[in-house]
Amino acid sequence: MSQPQPPHARLTADALAAIYAHARAEYPYESCGLVSGPRDNEIADTVLTCVNVQNQLHAADPKTHPRDASTAYQLEPKVLIAMEKGLRGATPTKIIYHSHVNVGAYFSATDQAVAQFDGEPAFPVEYVVVDVQAHGCRGAKQFAWDTGSKSYVEIGSYDPL
Repeated sequence: MSQPQPPHARLTADALAAIYAHARAEYPYESCGLVSGPRDNEIADTVLTCVNVQNQLHAADPKTHPRDASTAYQLEPKVLIAMEKGLRGATPTKIIYHSHVNVGAYFSATDQAVAQFDGEPAFPVEYVVVDVQAHGCRGAKQFAWDTGSKSYVEIGSYDPL
């Protein structure tokens, strides 16, 4: 398998701390959000914490949305629209993040499916998944699109703070 080619988005320590704080605050539910940064380099330093609307979707239609926010996340459509518009700006979204509750940081089959459209990336971003447990965050992993395997693969990890 080939590896995604750099440059890759790189979270600053402050951005990672904000993501971990959000994951801890939302526990036992998955947190989610966006990280943006200057277009001209790999830095991802501005975190936008978002509302995980999965519980509302599940409550409104459990047949269509069988999972609640303890095992799934869904960004609000208005956030996705704003992100799409912002991709052309000076500080585009570089990372979509979410947490996994009590199961570790990995890019699940569902994560793969949601991140793709017609076998290609839905958005030109990378993904960070946080391992959040009752006692705190145990780290995070970053994933990027690999054209060879047509999937997101792990490209790095972040230690707990």
